[in-house]
Amino acid sequence: MKKLLSYLFPISIKRIPSKIHGMLEVNLQNGKLVLDTESSNYSYGTLQEILHRGLKEIGFGSNQKNVLVLGMGAGSIVATIREKFKSNAFIELVEIDPLIIEIARTTFHLDTFENTSIIEADALLYMEKRQRKFDLIIVDLFIKDKVPAAFTQTDFLKKLGEGLNANGQIIYNTMRKTMPNNEHLLIEAGFKSQGLEVKVIARVCGSNNLILAHKIH
Repeated sequence: MKKLLSYLFPISIKRIPSKIHGMLEVNLQNGKLVLDTESSNYSYGTLQEILHRGLKEIGFGSNQKNVLVLGMGAGSIVATIREKFKSNAFIELVEIDPLIIEIARTTFHLDTFENTSIIEADALLYMEKRQRKFDLIIVDLFIKDKVPAAFTQTDFLKKLGEGLNANGQIIYNTMRKTMPNNEHLLIEAGFKSQGLEVKVIARVCGSNNLILAHKIH
């Protein structure tokens, strides 16, 4: 009955307080579990659709053999890559909140996907110490519905560019209502200053802009 009703309105399954993200909500929506905060979707809802669009725009396929995801939520990006794109690329997921990692593993069964690695770390510190380079970096770093200012700064953007293999790409997710236009333009400029080719996909699902950057040499 709950599953049927969830096609009419979201049904709360459980609420878990997080010191980092506020109240986390596992809801049943359109017949499937999603992870939300009080102001945004973190996994398996609209966010999954948004990042799916980004992967399609960059032509994700067999050339992307290793992927870095900064800000993993419940890991719906892994399901998308495995199920929609039939890719077994190595996926490294970085998440600062141990509670989200626990929810991803116990409620959303993220560990059932092979060839993945979960690292509990601040994305800033991770990028400073990272040794591996990637064919694709997905930046989905939100606290509730806002990207923290630290992840829009030149130093962090430079580390993203340095973390790419030749011909590597970045999908940087932003929310239109919470990211001022000047910050959005600074991110674009930060990528362009490194010689990356930049493209913006606006109003994805009506709410988000995706900044796509491509290392063309």
